[in-house]
Amino acid sequence: MIGEEDRRDHRRMQVSTAARVTWRSSGESISVQLEDLSAMGCAFVAQRETDAGVGMTVSVPSPDGRLEGLERHGRVVRCAPVEGASGNGWRVAVAFDPEG
Repeated sequence: MIGEEDRRDHRRMQVSTAARVTWRSSGESISVQLEDLSAMGCAFVAQRETDAGVGMTVSVPSPDGRLEGLERHGRVVRCAPVEGASGNGWRVAVAFDPEG
């Protein structure tokens, strides 16, 4: 049986990097730690639940001033409570819009 990771067109990289997410409808913005990132989306933990389909902008600053940071628009595809000992918050998965 093929695992979900094997079916992806773009591999997700496990990361731990600071980012800022902004809800496009309200303009609310929070700082988060990305947990994974690919060309097609990302995941992070937030302290609030978010509905699937909600539009967001994800901004990742460049670690080097000579390079431009990443900024992508996308939509929430999944939001689930974090389970386990450190289970505070919601794991949010965002699929980036094809046009950026």
